[in-house]
Amino acid sequence: MCTASNSYKSNFWRRIGLCSFASLLFASVSVLGGTLKGREVSELGPLPVGVTLPVQLGKTLRAGETKPGTTFTATTTQRVPVSEEGYLDRGATLHGKVVTSTAGDGTVERPSVLVIRFTELSYRRQTVPIATGALAVAGRLAIDDTYWPVQATIDQFTNNRANWTTRQVGGELVARSGWEGPVVGDGHAVGSADYYGVYSLPSETDGMKFPLAIGIFSTTAKGMYGYASGTTLESSEGMITITSRKRSSAVVRIGEQMLLEVVDER
Repeated sequence: MCTASNSYKSNFWRRIGLCSFASLLFASVSVLGGTLKGREVSELGPLPVGVTLPVQLGKTLRAGETKPGTTFTATTTQRVPVSEEGYLDRGATLHGKVVTSTAGDGTVERPSVLVIRFTELSYRRQTVPIATGALAVAGRLAIDDTYWPVQATIDQFTNNRANWTTRQVGGELVARSGWEGPVVGDGHAVGSADYYGVYSLPSETDGMKFPLAIGIFSTTAKGMYGYASGTTLESSEGMITITSRKRSSAVVRIGEQMLLEVVDER
């Protein structure tokens, strides 16, 4: 029988219950084991449509200031499963280009618009073409929030980050013990974490038979987080468009993070 003192329960523990949490943890480790059995990709090929890549930007891109044609890079922030058997280690490089950069004038009719696209993926001295959309973008404040425990009353007893419960961009929680643990949304396990990253569960509806890398993001994260109100994100045919009502405020800064998804340009 599971019991727990109320004085040591955070809001998270109250919501899902200690016994439920334990069940989710063991289920997560089972899923996680499948992730860890894969091998690092030695021969890079085009990535399957639907694979997700959490990345960190290497250059600030601002509408109206950054010229169209400007090239930039982003690097993956964690291990990225690309099949049931293989993964890319952290640090794969995506190469991109600015397509449109319009400052706008602060009106609805002429907003600030930044359009970018990623064209290549480089890994271990190999390069392949790639097309992606962007599911979500996180600004600095949103990123910072993912690095701290959600409840000091639980995590104040350890300085070991491997055992912290943290909140993903978009609201889901990651409850780690020795770096491993479930990603929890609405009281259910929706993913898992390990020392190498955070992953969503395989999705039968999307035809994915392996977990997907999500980095600091929730499995349901969509749009812009930590940006000015009215800033929007759209993706179509490999083009990623950021729009803002304020002049020159469609911007992504160096060090900010994106959750990309491989798409078919055709």
